Amino acid sequence: MSAPTVQRADEPVGRATSANSWDRLLVISAAFVAIADIIFFALIAEVIPALAVGAVLTAVGIVVLRARRRVGLVVLGLTSAVMLAGSVPFALDHLGHPESGIDWMHAVIGVAGRLLVIALVVAAWRVRTDAAARLVGAIAVGLLGITATVALVATAVTSGDERRAGDVELVVDATAFPDRITVSSGDVLFVDNTHIFRHTFTVEGTDIDVELPALQGVRIPIDLPAGTYEVICDVPGHESMTSVLVVE
Repeated sequence: MSAPTVQRADEPVGRATSANSWDRLLVISAAFVAIADIIFFALIAEVIPALAVGAVLTAVGIVVLRARRRVGLVVLGLTSAVMLAGSVPFALDHLGHPESGIDWMHAVIGVAGRLLVIALVVAAWRVRTDAAARLVGAIAVGLLGITATVALVATAVTSGDERRAGDVELVVDATAFPDRITVSSGDVLFVDNTHIFRHTFTVEGTDIDVELPALQGVRIPIDLPAGTYEVICDVPGHESMTSVLVVE
């Protein structure tokens, strides 16, 4: 997508060229973050309304930028700022878990990408030099490469547990637990998280609070007295993931 050509009659050619460079980098960065959200929707087969609205407003800002540059800059800047503020509580939790590669990488792109867009809006508004735009672009590409590498390595080195004979299997294939999980005291529960989201298996009132990395299985000994227990996932945004654990 080409950046808008902006030059007033009293504006030097060099300044207009610098504006084009910053606008081009801004468009690429904002579009990349929005596309990352759309790809994430496709991977989880679910649309997150807030991210969908952000992607639409980003597209609007990019289109408006061509005709009304300052208005487009405001739309892109405000959209990124609001989306960043709203995602911080969720992203901060995911950023500490690079072993869940896709989930972690999406959080990094969401936070770092929107911070970059906000910085680029400020730079484009003030029209910095072409050389600075090229430097920022090179740094952004380098950081993206590092992020992808960390996600791939972290995912590769954390392979999870293998199911063993006698384990009671529980498959998590979405942001939901089954309504009821039944085991005997002393059993080992093998929880296979087949989803790209990380989760936790947290039994309230007990010491069982186990990370479930994305696309990995975890063996959880259930050394609890017979009874009924509440199970939750304490990842922010997953409050609906509840179940009842019945220990016989």
